[in-house]
Parts: sequence; C-alpha cells; structure tokens
Amino acid sequence: MESGTVELVMVRPVSRTRLLVERTGALVVAVLVLNTAATLTVAVEVSLSPDIHRTVPLSGIFAAGFMGVGFAFCLLGLAVAVSAASRRRAQVIGTVIAIGAVGFAVNFIALAWEPAAPLRYLSPFHYYVPGDALAEGRVLWPQLAVLMGVGPVGLLIAHAVLHRRDLAP
Repeated sequence: MESGTVELVMVRPVSRTRLLVERTGALVVAVLVLNTAATLTVAVEVSLSPDIHRTVPLSGIFAAGFMGVGFAFCLLGLAVAVSAASRRRAQVIGTVIAIGAVGFAVNFIALAWEPAAPLRYLSPFHYYVPGDALAEGRVLWPQLAVLMGVGPVGLLIAHAVLHRRDLAP
C-alpha cells in the first residue's frame, strides 16, 4: 500500500478489504516463516552444545520464539495502519522506525527514571520479554496477549483508514 501503486490497484475491481487482507496475509506468512526459521536455528545450535543446553532449556527457546511472533504481530498491525494512511514508502518506513525507536526509548527511560515508570505500559518493549521467557522456560501469556492484541487493533484502524482514503493526489 505504501509503494505508491495503491492508487492503481484501488481503481481496479479489487476491494480495499481484499487488498488489505492479502497484504496482511503475506506479512503474517513472512513473520511466521522468519520467526520459525530463527527459533529453530537457535534450538538446533543449543541442542548441539551440551554446555549451553544444560543452561538454556529448549522450552525457553520456543517460548522466546512465541514472544517474538507476538512482538512482530504488534508492530505489523501498527505498520499496516501507517501504510494505509500514507502514499509514500519512505514516510511509512520512517514512521514505523520512529514508532519502534520511541517505544524503545520510552521503555528505557521508564525503567531508568522512576517518575516516568507508568509510561512503560505504552511501549511494546515492556511486554516483549524474550529473556524472561527463555529463563523461565515458558510463554509469558499476559505479555503475549497484550502484544497479540495490539496487532488486530492496528489492522482495524488500517481498514477504517483505507476505506475512507481519498485516492485523488
């Protein structure tokens, strides 16, 4: 949607909903494939090293992988919402990077400075805790639920924005 060709696609007999669903589906598949590949690679490497395997349980690796999927879905929803509202790829990329950077900074400041502590709940990095999942050897369901919940909200916003978007330059 952000490549500048959305106007061409939108004037063809393809519904905006279908366009959004297909683009989102492609992103979801990419997230799942990349995260699965990364998680399996780490699991294989840990399995091949007895010293590391004694310290790091495979259940923790897979739990951290699930947290990664949740984090990616959180950002995916936000990215698709920004993409639905913008005409230019550079704006979308810049905005999504800014959202990530600001989210990281807010979480960091909230952890380091007590007066800002309540702000940590606004950052996806507060909920993305793969180290804790790795150490505990289990998925942290409350944090994962928050991450997974933000993605669909972003997609609903994208749907509303895309349906109201004016295609005139």
